[in-house]
Amino acid sequence: MELLLTGAIIAIAIVVFLFLHWLSDGDTTVGLLKLIVRAIRFVGLCFGITILKTKEEVMRDSRISGDVKVKNSRGSINIGGVIILLIIAVIFGWFLMVAQVPAGSVGIKDSFGNVDDDVLQPGLHLKLPWTMVVPMSVQTQLYYDYFGKSDVATIVGLSNEGLSVTMGISANYRMNPSKAVEVYKRVGKEYQNTILVNPIHSVPRDLISKYEVKTLYSAGQAGSPDRLKIESELTNGIQTSVDNVGVKDSITIEQVYIRTIDPPEVIKNAIASKLKSEQERDQERFEVQKMEITAEKMRVEGKGIADRNKEISDSLTPQYIAWYTVEMMKSRTGDTYFIPVDQSGKPNPQLVIPVATGVSGS
Repeated sequence: MELLLTGAIIAIAIVVFLFLHWLSDGDTTVGLLKLIVRAIRFVGLCFGITILKTKEEVMRDSRISGDVKVKNSRGSINIGGVIILLIIAVIFGWFLMVAQVPAGSVGIKDSFGNVDDDVLQPGLHLKLPWTMVVPMSVQTQLYYDYFGKSDVATIVGLSNEGLSVTMGISANYRMNPSKAVEVYKRVGKEYQNTILVNPIHSVPRDLISKYEVKTLYSAGQAGSPDRLKIESELTNGIQTSVDNVGVKDSITIEQVYIRTIDPPEVIKNAIASKLKSEQERDQERFEVQKMEITAEKMRVEGKGIADRNKEISDSLTPQYIAWYTVEMMKSRTGDTYFIPVDQSGKPNPQLVIPVATGVSGS
């Protein structure tokens, strides 16, 4: 009877330990199922040991033959039971007094609501049995809107013209390790849904009201200068709002990205038509500039030809023409030429006229 009571006490203690361990892991259905499986295994093991002890007592009380063998058997069972109990105690102590902090996290020590100001770094740490260690990630994280359902926050706002514009953004953030304890005390482990939700929705809405639809539509295009400007304003604005809502300098907004900007369909078509007209005007200006460049090129070429002809004309003096005529006549000795003379009786080579061809002189 005493052994049964002992086994029951051990089983209850193990169930209590597993329950505390489950609470430290988080209140989830999967954790509860694991708790039940572990409890069944440990209770079965404890009652198995208890049954062995009870069988030992029965064998001792029956005073059957082979008393020496019974004593030996009893000694073996006692040793085996002690070993099993020691193993259980070691496992129990390991889970109860050793905590592991994952990489990229810090551990918050919580003893029934009394939170230690010192954080635990990644690795294994000894702790008091009643102390829970809550891990808090300090890695760069992607903000998930609507309690983890989407990584894009969708905001609807009015432009400064009073037109409805839908903006989709995403944000990267991380926690400052030195502020983890303060955030846990003031906000809790699920600080994202408390601190980040309102700034990530209110700041873009206020920013939309500052701009015209055309500027916002341009910011939705990749590589646009307006996009970089508005993303920078979103990052700075959300950071300021987060510091005002939660613990100052506890969360760093690393970058906010514009995913989509969707104006009303009518405005979208009007903007697209206007942009198309501007592109056509730019194309026409380009064509006019091209024609002006071509005309200027032709003018320069014509002026060059005229200047060359003038140079040639100025070089054709009467002396040069007379010399050229004599040279030409020398190269064609078989032809007959009529050479007129001017009023002074001098021959005029500029008016040389051939009157016969192929007549040789005497």
